[in-house]
Amino acid sequence: MELLTPRLILREFRESDFAIFRELEAYPETYRFESAHPDDAQIRAYLKKAQSDGLQTPRSRYRLALTICPVDDVRGRVTLALMNDSIHEWEIGWAIHPAEWGKGFAVEAAHRLLDFAFTDLGAHRVVAFSHAQNTASLRVMQKLGMQQDGLLRETRPWRGAWSDEVVFSILEREWLVFQAGGRL
Repeated sequence: MELLTPRLILREFRESDFAIFRELEAYPETYRFESAHPDDAQIRAYLKKAQSDGLQTPRSRYRLALTICPVDDVRGRVTLALMNDSIHEWEIGWAIHPAEWGKGFAVEAAHRLLDFAFTDLGAHRVVAFSHAQNTASLRVMQKLGMQQDGLLRETRPWRGAWSDEVVFSILEREWLVFQAGGRL
């Protein structure tokens, strides 16, 4: 599977992506708001799961590599996972290499993934979660037309304490208005 944008290719992970993906996962900035960095075994397991996701029918999880045209090196990852089939709810997520921050790649990739969720997967609702202090991620959600649903108090272990998490969502009807250039 491959999803294209004007500047990006979102594609299935390959075994050959390990070294560059490990580099992304090793940056302290990548896990600034997470509890721990994955080790090599966990990274290999993630890549194996990402590859096996593509063999599922129907597919309930997409873990895709983000590459910047024309180079095919992994510069980030995006995910889309079925959360609640009965209400057609999916969860979206992203991580971009710190060297690529501030260039709009997270918004561009997530925008394409949202379009895929609503157009191809029949999603009714797409949600995203973020550490409450991760202002960059919160801005991405806002730029995508997502609305804050709420604050989940002390749901994330972080730096030896509990921290809050924010949940945002966008509904299919809101996405259609947003796509048409309207205001929500």
